[in-house]
Amino acid sequence: MSTVYTDIRYGKHERHVLDVYLADSASGAATPAVIFLHGGGYVNGDKSAVTSRGLFQVCMKAGITVISGNYRFITTDPFPAPMQDGTRIIQFVRHMAEEWNIDPGRIAVSGSSAGAHIVLWNGMKGDLSNPASDDPIERVSSAVSAILTFDGQVTKDQYFYKEHYLGDKLQPNICLYYGIDHPDRLEDPDIRKLSYEASAIHFVTPDAPPVFTWYNIDFGPVPIPADTPISQVIHHPLHGYTLKKVMDSYGRPCVFRHAGDPLREGELLQFLTESFREPVGAGSA
Repeated sequence: MSTVYTDIRYGKHERHVLDVYLADSASGAATPAVIFLHGGGYVNGDKSAVTSRGLFQVCMKAGITVISGNYRFITTDPFPAPMQDGTRIIQFVRHMAEEWNIDPGRIAVSGSSAGAHIVLWNGMKGDLSNPASDDPIERVSSAVSAILTFDGQVTKDQYFYKEHYLGDKLQPNICLYYGIDHPDRLEDPDIRKLSYEASAIHFVTPDAPPVFTWYNIDFGPVPIPADTPISQVIHHPLHGYTLKKVMDSYGRPCVFRHAGDPLREGELLQFLTESFREPVGAGSA
């Protein structure tokens, strides 16, 4: 195993820690990097989950450094806190690129479930740096080369499910996500505005990074039957299908896989290799 750094602080909160798995570089050249954020419904989970992912093994074998970070939970810090933590992790990694021998122009993001939506949101938002900030981390670009999501949502808007789902179950923890005390408040104008701002699908542009999105269940019937467990509804391939349609409309690369159309041998590495061909965001570091 190459060099590993654990519990590196990227911010002030106790959850602002990340682990770094430096890839071996025989030539000494700077390596690409993939940042991974764990799942857990925004209320649990840990950065250590990355080592059990197939993507982790793919990256280590291919000489791609992996960084896995924790982020604030919505039990204490609702939206936009987890998204902001995702932004800062990207900026922090690019800020540390020289010390960790990372190519600042070749940084991709990945995540599972809740972590998938955080990285998708950040990737579609593009560069969220603040050149006027007194904090040098905030002045660094948060643009990324590519996005890889696993069982990820593309929206935190309950209205998405009204169109595609025959049941009436709410997304788990959605009140916590918006910091409200009752589901009725989801209809409040200010929460409707937050629902738009929290949903990655609304920020796809002609400049969107390439996306690889994968789901552990088959596409199945749509609209989704009412008796479908809510855990499957929120992780349904419909999310990926919807994302691909929007990405296709802009002519942007999007690989969509699910249990009925599974991952091909070597496909993840091929996607990363192609995505890393053009530097992104390096000039702002």
